[in-house]
Amino acid sequence: MASQSAHKTCKNAANSGFLAGKLHARLVQLPLSTLGAFGVRIGAAALAYILQIILARSLGAADYGTFSFAWSLVTIGGFLATLGFGQIAVRYLAEYHQRGDAARARGFLRHAFTLTLAGSVAIIGLLYALFPLVEAGYGSLCCTVLAIGLMALPFFAITDLGEGMARSQGWTFRALTPAYIVRTGLMIAGLAIALLAGWRISAEIAILIALLATIGAAALQLGWTIPTILRLFPDRKAQSDAPEWHRAAFPTLLSDLALLARQNIDLIVLGLVAPAATVGIYFAATRIASLIGLVEFAIGAAYGHRFARAKVGGGAEGHTAYLEARRLMRLLGLGGAAVLALLAPLILMLFGTGFGTALSPALILLAGAGIRMAFGPMEDMLQMAGFPADVWRANLIGALVTAILCFLLAGPYQAVGAAVGASIGGLAATMMLALAFRRHASAPGLSAPSGDA
Repeated sequence: MASQSAHKTCKNAANSGFLAGKLHARLVQLPLSTLGAFGVRIGAAALAYILQIILARSLGAADYGTFSFAWSLVTIGGFLATLGFGQIAVRYLAEYHQRGDAARARGFLRHAFTLTLAGSVAIIGLLYALFPLVEAGYGSLCCTVLAIGLMALPFFAITDLGEGMARSQGWTFRALTPAYIVRTGLMIAGLAIALLAGWRISAEIAILIALLATIGAAALQLGWTIPTILRLFPDRKAQSDAPEWHRAAFPTLLSDLALLARQNIDLIVLGLVAPAATVGIYFAATRIASLIGLVEFAIGAAYGHRFARAKVGGGAEGHTAYLEARRLMRLLGLGGAAVLALLAPLILMLFGTGFGTALSPALILLAGAGIRMAFGPMEDMLQMAGFPADVWRANLIGALVTAILCFLLAGPYQAVGAAVGASIGGLAATMMLALAFRRHASAPGLSAPSGDA
C-alpha cells in the first residue's frame, strides 16, 4: 500500500513537472512585443491604483468625485476625437510600409492629424454646450474643473493617434509608454511635488496637473514617433485616399462608441435600480475582472500590425499569426482568469470591509472574460483585414444584449444580475465576431493554407 502511495506521489510530481515545463516552454516563446505590451500595461495598472489612492486621500470624497467625472469626460472625448484614425493608423501605415507606398503614407499622416484636431475642436464645443446641464447636476466647480480639463483633450487625442502610428510598426514601448506610463507618472509626480510644497490639493489643482502631464506625454509621443515614422517613408508628394480612409474610420468610430457602451452600460443600469453601496461593490468586482483585459490589449498591440501586413502579402501569414496569437490568448487569458479568481477574495479585502459580496459578480465577470478570450483576437484580426463594419455591428449587438439583460436582471438580482448581463452581452459580441470571421475566412490575410485546420 505504501509503495502504491509513493508511486502515485511520484507520478503526480512527474505530471506537475511536465505541466510546469510545458507552461515554461510556452512562456519563453512569447514574442518580446507581447511581453513588452503586457509589462507596460501591468505597470500602468499599478501606477493607476497609486494615483487613485493619492487623489482620493488628498482631495476628499467631494472633490475626488468632481475630478473623476471631469477627467472621465476628457479621456472619453480624447479617445473619440481621432474619429477612428487612431485605430486605422495601425492598419494603413503597416500596409503602406509593406508596399513601400510612401506617398499615401504621408498623405494619411497629414489627413489623420488634421481630422484629429478637427475632432478635438468639435468634441470640446459639444461638451461646452453641455455646461448648463453639468452645472445643474454637479455645480459650478465641476464646470471650472472641466473647462481646464478640456484644454488637455487635443493632447490626449494626439497621443492616441501617435500610439496607433507606433503600433503600426510593432514599436510596443514607443506606442504605449507615453500614454500609459509617462502621463500617469507625471500626474503622480506633480501631486507629490504639490503636497511636499505644502499646497492644499483641490480639484482645480489636480486637473491642472493632469493637463500638464497630458501635454508632456503628447510631446514625448510625437518626439519619439514622428521623426522615425517620417524616415520610414521617404519624402514624397503626399497622395490622398480619403474616401477609403473614411470608409474604414467611420465604422471604427462606431465600434469604439458601441464598445464604450457595452463596457459601461452595466454600471449605468445598476446605478438606476440599485443603491449606491451596491454600485460600489459591483465597481470593485469590475476592477478585478478588468485586469484580464490587459492580456487582450497586449496581444492585440503586438499582433495588429502583423495582421495588416499579411493582408498585403497574401498567403497564409495572417492565419498563422492568428493561430499563434490565439494560443497565447488562451494560455494567458484562461490562466490569468483562473489566478484572479483564486486571488479575488484577497484583493477584495484590500478594498475594505463590506466588499466581500463582490466576489460572486467578480467570478461571473472573470468566467465570461475567460470564455471570450478562448476565441482569440478576432476583433483585431477583422479590423486589420479590412472588415471594421462587422466589428462595430458585433459590439452594437453586445451592447444591446447587455442593456436588455441588465434592465431585466439588475433589479431583482442587483450586482449578480448586472454581472450576468455584462458577461452574456460580451459573449454575444464574441459570437457575432466569430460568425463574421467564418464568413470572411477566404479573404486575403485570413485564409488558411490548404489542409490547415
